[in-house]
Amino acid sequence: MKTIFFSCMLILLVGCGTQHNASTLDGQKLAEQKCAKCHNLAMPPKTSDKELAPPLYTVTVHLKDWMKVDNPSELRGKFTSFVQSYVVDPQRDRSYCNKESLDKYGLMPSQKGNVTQDELEAIAHYIFDTYDQMKLLEIMQKQAKIDALPPAQQVLVTKDCKMCHIAAAGKIAPSFAQIGKKYAKEGAAPIKDAILHGSKGKWPQYTIPMRAYTDLTPKQLDGIAHYILTCECDHNLTRK
Repeated sequence: MKTIFFSCMLILLVGCGTQHNASTLDGQKLAEQKCAKCHNLAMPPKTSDKELAPPLYTVTVHLKDWMKVDNPSELRGKFTSFVQSYVVDPQRDRSYCNKESLDKYGLMPSQKGNVTQDELEAIAHYIFDTYDQMKLLEIMQKQAKIDALPPAQQVLVTKDCKMCHIAAAGKIAPSFAQIGKKYAKEGAAPIKDAILHGSKGKWPQYTIPMRAYTDLTPKQLDGIAHYILTCECDHNLTRK
């Protein structure tokens, strides 16, 4: 009886230790770990004069366009099989890239030993589902709406300012009205500095430091600082 028990436990332990198939792997994280060194992963795609390979969006969309299948439902499987095969054994005559791209970037180096077939399957599923022309169009339309907003509104829509300075104002951070009143004489400079570099210790009653927002454009930074100083943001809040 003991022998049967220990045999069952061994099977369970071995099974748990080896149960790593594509469905249990995170394709996005794997793409970031295995692909991002050469391929830009952004959506919309970004290009650079120093890039080592085309953006992953471009690769994915071109593969979808150039692969021939009798039934559209077969495309995902064919795409996945190609990725699993080509990444470990890249060959010029098997590439779907045009001659100009191959001449520009060269043939990708084999990743044999750097990535497993299960990992490649998970990556293929992720990029197939993520890098899609209709999704890109939706992203660009959404971005166009944001770009049409005044600079301060762009910041409020894309960043988490409202969460601390409006929704939870007075609980975890000062309200915009309080900030505007404190820096009314000094103007925008200290506000912009706190946004760009983060803020800690300037409001002793609040212990959570504010993180830095380094990706704002100068117009957005000027806009949100003016927004705070004029208190256009929270007229309903009492100045303290």
